[in-house]
Amino acid sequence: MKLINPKLIASILGTASLALTLTAFPTATQASDTFSDSEISGPTGYFKSSKAQFAFHWKNLKTDSGVQTILIFGDFHKPQIQLGMPSLNNISKDRKTFTSEYKFISSKGKLLTQKYYFPIKKLSDNSYQIHLAYHDGARVPSANGKSYVFTKSAASPAKSYAHKYSAKVLKKEYTLQLQASAEKQYRKEKAKGKRVSDPATNKTMQKKIAKRANAAVAKSVKQIIKGFNYSDSSK
Repeated sequence: MKLINPKLIASILGTASLALTLTAFPTATQASDTFSDSEISGPTGYFKSSKAQFAFHWKNLKTDSGVQTILIFGDFHKPQIQLGMPSLNNISKDRKTFTSEYKFISSKGKLLTQKYYFPIKKLSDNSYQIHLAYHDGARVPSANGKSYVFTKSAASPAKSYAHKYSAKVLKKEYTLQLQASAEKQYRKEKAKGKRVSDPATNKTMQKKIAKRANAAVAKSVKQIIKGFNYSDSSK
């Protein structure tokens, strides 16, 4: 069953242009050492951990068919964005633990069948214990896995995290790909008997590779930020 327009999903994942007009509800955070009843549909704000290079948030979207809530997970080290559809939330009796049950949404906008859940344990006024485990090659909040202390903010950390963490990973990946491509072309031309310069030692070629890699990184970082925030090009 499709719950969200596939074009919308593609936009959030940074693989297509925005094709559906949606309005996000404003969010606000409140200070407390426990979860409140008003947070049962999903705490407001952005959960983030610089140590984990990870952030996530609930997003309430107003569509022509009504309000839809999604979870947006951002592994800025991978980097990769994954989406979930909440199905059941629970707050413990002592109000110290919020648990979210959800299903992943595919890149085609289909709700997958398997259910997952993760607890958020409130440690203090603005610190939370959350476990991260791998799903589809990137990390997501989980019932088990490595434990991290997260904080929550009203402002999205996507821009900071994408530039600080994702850009480094992408620069290395794109540079290696471009160097491999240049090396392959070099060997091909050399095998034909042509006099060609080795790209690994050619300074001009290395500058071209660096320029192309930087351009690709800038484009990808922009897509990551837009996808995590679910924002239009004006923001």
